Amino acid sequence: MKAHKSKCGRIIVTLALTGLAASLALADIQQIPFTAKTVRGSGCPGAYTGYARMTNDAGNIWITPPTNATSGTFTDASGFGAPYVSVAYVIRKSDGTDWCGTNSVTFPATNSTSYEMTVAVKSTPPPPTNGQPMNLQITWQ
Repeated sequence: MKAHKSKCGRIIVTLALTGLAASLALADIQQIPFTAKTVRGSGCPGAYTGYARMTNDAGNIWITPPTNATSGTFTDASGFGAPYVSVAYVIRKSDGTDWCGTNSVTFPATNSTSYEMTVAVKSTPPPPTNGQPMNLQITWQ
């Protein structure tokens, strides 16, 4: 395992697995401040009390996977205790397809399009409080 900081202070972890078939997984972990915002809704992600959204190195919400990625796993790694509940929410830019999962979601990925990744907090804060850092992680396989 190899870890280094990118130019934006993100921690990039590269795991190389050897064997009959070599695999590469890249993880990007970001500390993003929680934004309190009450949203009413149904479906994916439904009603929520606030959110945190990942960005790329340029600060844009659309993130492009690395070459040869076939899937991604987006996770709320904040570690807040009960009654905290979050939904990991991913939207594919090319066609608007979305995926949701409690705390984490795995989705098919390709570097021919980009993805928006948001954690919607379902429980009433605190935690987190407005501006409190949340840890969001994307792992590309």
